[in-house]
Amino acid sequence: MKRRWISLLAAATLVFGMCIADPMAGTAAPLEADAEGFVAGSCSLTVYPEDPDKEEADRFGEDLAGAGVVVDLYRIARAVKTPGYDTYHYELMPGYDLDIPGADGNQGGSNQPFAGSWEALAQQAAAIVLDENSPGTPVTGSGVPTGSRIEGLDAGMYLMVARGSNLTDVSDYKMEIRQKDEAIGEESVRIATIANSEQHSYAFLPQLVSLPAKQADADGVVNTANPGDWIFDMAVNLKPERLSRYGSLEIVKTLSEYETMGGIQESATFVFEVTGRLNGEVVYSNVESITFTAAGQESVVLNRIPAGAEVTVTEVYSGSSYELTVPGDRTAVIGADSVVSVEFENEYDGRRTNGHGIKNQFVYDEEAGRWNWYSSPAQDAAGNQGEPPAGSRNE
Repeated sequence: MKRRWISLLAAATLVFGMCIADPMAGTAAPLEADAEGFVAGSCSLTVYPEDPDKEEADRFGEDLAGAGVVVDLYRIARAVKTPGYDTYHYELMPGYDLDIPGADGNQGGSNQPFAGSWEALAQQAAAIVLDENSPGTPVTGSGVPTGSRIEGLDAGMYLMVARGSNLTDVSDYKMEIRQKDEAIGEESVRIATIANSEQHSYAFLPQLVSLPAKQADADGVVNTANPGDWIFDMAVNLKPERLSRYGSLEIVKTLSEYETMGGIQESATFVFEVTGRLNGEVVYSNVESITFTAAGQESVVLNRIPAGAEVTVTEVYSGSSYELTVPGDRTAVIGADSVVSVEFENEYDGRRTNGHGIKNQFVYDEEAGRWNWYSSPAQDAAGNQGEPPAGSRNE
């Protein structure tokens, strides 16, 4: 399973982002049981990608729509009519060893777990259905785009799993997220699923929904024993967390000839300025260099550039004795989780001048809580750490 560690400011951002239920149709009639004692009647569920009543500035809108979110439903338990009461309890489906409150059929009791229990149950169920070695099978009719009505659902408890329509293998859309509750200073690791737009990833926590349901009471508690009509046709809103996506840029430099002075080769350094713009704003700015000690080809990769950004690469220093074979800037558009390349070629201009460069780089050591100074080529100077460690460049 892929692991994506996401540090959130508060666990409530995602943990308590449970779907909000809205009735589409209800009935004042009491529940009826079929011949086997299960709640009779057909239910439907419509899942929207986000709450349409959010403030305009907080909506993800077209970008979220471009992520192609679909919802898989997994039936966790059946709804058993509780004799003598207008309510029901749960009977677990095969393969789900979950501790669901109310599954023991207590007469007239509350069948709805409190919020924290809902979340824990959803995580337990998700671990079962999203097992990469033996994934669960969604119910017939699910796996449709958000906003579509899923009909013909038997009464019971369902796990909702949102994912990108183009992500079909569990390993592609199942992630782990790390959440930190600043109030108590504790971290937790939870299963989440994702959908991707060109510029963002949307993370969803699997959630449970019970059909049919009742409206929440004055305290916001949803309970099958609440007064009011039974809602067989439900609409719910997801609450995704949006994360930026990044890509990489490779600068490829070819040096067709190399300057020598009396048979002695001196290093030649070429400097590049990189600027990335997205929606008219500068979102990335960096200066990079490539050093040669012989003719040939060298390259450098710059990471964590926002996806969708158009980058402009300018060779601001071409060595003391070299010139570009094709003058001008190079441009490219950064793709998420991919590497795009731009190429420059220089040739010796015939002048005999000595010149070289040194690149200084400062890398923060999180464990030591300090900045370390590296140079390439390494300088023999106090405080210098020598060549930067592998993997530290432009991370």
